Amino acid sequence: MAGESATEVARQRRAKAERLAQQAELFDRGAEGERRTARALERLPATWRHLHDVRWPGRPFANLDHVVVGPGGIFVVDSKNWSGRIAVERSVLRQDGRARETAVASAADAGIAVAQLLPWPYAGAVSPVLCFSREDAVSGWVRDVMVCSTQNVALMLQTRPEVLTPAQVDAAHELLAKQLRPATASVAVGGASTGRRTTSGSTTSGRGTAAGRRTAGKPARAGSRSRGKQSSGPDLLRYLVAIMLLVLLWGNLEVVTTVVPNWFVSNVLDLPAR
Repeated sequence: MAGESATEVARQRRAKAERLAQQAELFDRGAEGERRTARALERLPATWRHLHDVRWPGRPFANLDHVVVGPGGIFVVDSKNWSGRIAVERSVLRQDGRARETAVASAADAGIAVAQLLPWPYAGAVSPVLCFSREDAVSGWVRDVMVCSTQNVALMLQTRPEVLTPAQVDAAHELLAKQLRPATASVAVGGASTGRRTTSGSTTSGRGTAAGRRTAGKPARAGSRSRGKQSSGPDLLRYLVAIMLLVLLWGNLEVVTTVVPNWFVSNVLDLPAR
């Protein structure tokens, strides 16, 4: 049918556009949730310190939404803008009754990543937090992960037992500010990174690949490529001479074997002299 292939291409393009639009909407919802969480954290006293949207240590393309430092400790806050009913039931996080263990595990991993950047006693004061963007209060604990909402996150953080002095709060914040870079430095249109990585995922220095590691610091041998190309010349010459000799041999074997010197056969054809 005329135009059938073009119609199929159009259908595929529209389907792809719809998927991209859905992904963009999810990112927009997540960004709005992070902004609401940041505004909720601003209700903390002035003695608290904040870091927002920083890179996840050891994960170049992942970010930490918020890191908050105060008398109650160091809190790595993962902001979520989920729909439906959110609750902690028997130490299990549920969304509309469905267990959401992956989100809890990710929040715990984020807390561990930050703790590994700090010396003692700061490392022992790190706690992961899941904060849901919503007006109703959510509270509970799933193992060592605090679960709250933008409605009560400031209250829950302030009511934690004091573990850091004001001087330690400033020191911990300074240590983290030096090590946690803004996540926006690694974001570019189309998924490409503006940092050390290229769009293909390899490092620009060449150290990220096996070839780069082998050649780093070692000058290339001059003429290695030209020698490789020229090496095919003698081989081709040998083949041509061999063909010519075969033609001559076919016509008069006795004359050729008498006229052709042994040294020519030995050196050109690599055959033993007669």
